[in-house]
Amino acid sequence: AAMGLAILPYIPEIFSKRKAIVEDYNSLLKHTPVQALKIRPETIWNYSYYPLLFENEAQLITVEQKLNEQQIFPRRYFYPSLNTIQYTGYTSAPISEKIANRVLCLPLYTDLSYKSVCTITELIIKI
Repeated sequence: AAMGLAILPYIPEIFSKRKAIVEDYNSLLKHTPVQALKIRPETIWNYSYYPLLFENEAQLITVEQKLNEQQIFPRRYFYPSLNTIQYTGYTSAPISEKIANRVLCLPLYTDLSYKSVCTITELIIKI
């Protein structure tokens, strides 16, 4: 709570910087087979993550490994699908499982430079 209160005055600036980074990612990845998050027009987004949906898990793993080799560490935030975690008890959710296996979140923080965004997207495009 204290951390939230401490950054509250800076929220507009934080959102603005993160939004600019998201727009850079969107622009640079526009003509690639990966799918970015689609935000409905009436939705207010906080730019907390930049998830990409790959065509398949093998492609995602290849991209993740290549980025890691360059000391870039994307995250699989929505993996595994929650229905597969032992303590929840397995219930079939094929759409959730399929998507969870294909989502990778790219780095997104206020000090991420345009040069870094270009490096990240160039590596993805090459793969």
